[in-house]
Amino acid sequence: MRQSTHALYFVLVAGAAFVLYFASSLVLEARKGTTHFGADTWHYAELAQGNVLSRIAGNYYLDRIARFHPTTVFTAAAWLQILSPLARWIPPLYLLKAMFAFAGAAGVWAAMSAFAAVASRRAALLFGVVYATSLGVWYFASIEESKIVTASLSALYIAVYLNLRKDWTLRGAALLTAILLVACLNEVVSGFLVIIPLVDTLVRRGLNWREGRWIPIHALAGPAALVLMEGVLYWRLAGVSHLEGTSHFSMLLYYVARNDYSLGNLYSFTINWLFFNIAAPSIDASYAVPAWAHYKGYFAPSMLSYLSSPFSAGAAALLCIVVIASVMAGRKAENLGAWTGVLLGLAAYTLVRAAFFFLFNSFEPLLFSSPVTLAHMLLVAIPLATYKLPAKSVLLGAFAVSLFVANGAFILFER
Repeated sequence: MRQSTHALYFVLVAGAAFVLYFASSLVLEARKGTTHFGADTWHYAELAQGNVLSRIAGNYYLDRIARFHPTTVFTAAAWLQILSPLARWIPPLYLLKAMFAFAGAAGVWAAMSAFAAVASRRAALLFGVVYATSLGVWYFASIEESKIVTASLSALYIAVYLNLRKDWTLRGAALLTAILLVACLNEVVSGFLVIIPLVDTLVRRGLNWREGRWIPIHALAGPAALVLMEGVLYWRLAGVSHLEGTSHFSMLLYYVARNDYSLGNLYSFTINWLFFNIAAPSIDASYAVPAWAHYKGYFAPSMLSYLSSPFSAGAAALLCIVVIASVMAGRKAENLGAWTGVLLGLAAYTLVRAAFFFLFNSFEPLLFSSPVTLAHMLLVAIPLATYKLPAKSVLLGAFAVSLFVANGAFILFER
């Protein structure tokens, strides 16, 4: 009975997240706030025009997103086709926005399932609310962009793996591989997710691969997705002449040639990746990065921005308190060793993904950081879950409220 009640709570929180994201999408659309942090929403808005599959070859925007994010494109095409009878009353663009809000809500449910595998149900609910109201997840679930699909598939992958490691089955491994393939078809570097089971298995089993021999086969999902996108889709689509959109390799070269690897940019990347992705530092996102001086849609790269309002300052302070509490709990916890492999795997995954995107496009970290939100939060949640910290629920609840206020202010009033 208690388990079914908690499952109902998970559904209610995910449902509330859907309402929040969809309402936010209307607000952002009304005030023209859908293109921050490098989001290419005008590409995805083309999906709402209908006849997606027949228009891909002759439409630059559709060609590009179908080439690099086919999971999002074909899911949107199916979604709009299924809901087409509603188009008599609801504009197709709003139906499309509902799909991305639903993807975000599904990610919230997956995140709570992941937290439930490592913590109590109450803590899982609170961490789920924190995840749902984190800026990266909230913002990208409220606009038309493939990034929330990647974030939610990453959350689903982690949730399934955390349960699979408790009770390994061939069916569970096949499901995990299918999720990885779909995630890689939405963003090929989702293949880095395989680092989590790889490191965890190495820590727990050492070089004894009898129980980990499935991982090499599982890891082939990434190369298989790349072959599909660079092979089948490359020849099926008309192709574009711009170097940025021709292929994955040409895109890599295009951005690397324009990148900045200075210490100042490393600092900017780091605070965006670790802090701004969770809590908005201010409601002012009018900063222009040096690479695109004409495009103003980023936060100023300074932690002092959190002092711009008591709401953002409070969110930042509570974030630091939660992290410090996690570190202290980890030092005192007696049974944290059982989670060493998972913690190292999550840390390795986040570091490799961060290193790749710093090398690839260090100017737009918020565009790529939401898929590591759950991993970062689990690194904090697991130590907290293994130690009875006084007033833990109060602390998490206060943090969730502070994020809702600070990030909600950005969604509503950004200038």
